[in-house]
Amino acid sequence: MSRISTSMLFDRGINSMLERQSAVSRAQLQISTGKRILTPKDDPPGAAYVLDLRTSITQVEQYQNNADRAQSRLELQEATLRGVDDLLPRIMELAIQGQSDTYSAAARQAIAEELRQLNDELMALANTRDSDGEFIFAGYDADTIPFGNPADGVFAYGGDMGIRTLQISATRQVQDRENGFDVFMNIETAAGGRRNIFETVHGIIAGMEADAPNSAFMDDLQLAQEHVVSVRARGGARLNTIDQQRFINEDFIFTMQSALSETEDLDIAEAISRFEQDLVALQAAQQTFNMVQGLSLFNYL
Repeated sequence: MSRISTSMLFDRGINSMLERQSAVSRAQLQISTGKRILTPKDDPPGAAYVLDLRTSITQVEQYQNNADRAQSRLELQEATLRGVDDLLPRIMELAIQGQSDTYSAAARQAIAEELRQLNDELMALANTRDSDGEFIFAGYDADTIPFGNPADGVFAYGGDMGIRTLQISATRQVQDRENGFDVFMNIETAAGGRRNIFETVHGIIAGMEADAPNSAFMDDLQLAQEHVVSVRARGGARLNTIDQQRFINEDFIFTMQSALSETEDLDIAEAISRFEQDLVALQAAQQTFNMVQGLSLFNYL
């Protein structure tokens, strides 16, 4: 028969209390955090799954942030182009008035002055900045003013022709703004060429100042109006795409968060019951240890 020394009994008592204390502490921490998995060793497969879920959720939340930024930029673009659309009918109205034989040279000079102001307003809209101070129609070169207003009537584009996009899902990108060349410069003319909208208006102004209005520029202005409408339609389609993808992303996040909760969240009622059992076991271990400490050979004499 093997003998159990007093030191062995002491060590066993200590180890038993430490194990029970660890179980109680773990149960307390689980209850306070509401999480079943505190460390990977608690449930290695579950912990790995939780990590994958959190990574996926973080990625899709970034897509949602990108979608928000793209929407904000496209909405600013739409508001700006709506302003352009509001100016063009007045420019057309003045151009038509100036064609009338009843208008004198002085009257046409007055029309030219208003047209010049309207062209400046067009230029200001084309040079719109966003909340970050970037020119929205400058392409990737967003810190450079895209349009100047030269005295000789030759209007140059100072931005680049880059197409800016943002990732709004693992498989979908959306263009978040148009570059100014495509919006204001590369516009078809009635003769089949290309001219920017500012030079078209400038051509109408020059005709009024010379008291010799040119109807060809009016046809080009009509094409410019149609061009702006088509650009706005593209922006609207992208906003619809963003809305659709945002709903898809929200559903994905909800599904992943539900799976995350099912995997790592604690059954509170079960945890409290287990905590109470562990606490009773700890108290019993402490009492047993105290009893063993008091034992000696003289207890039996």
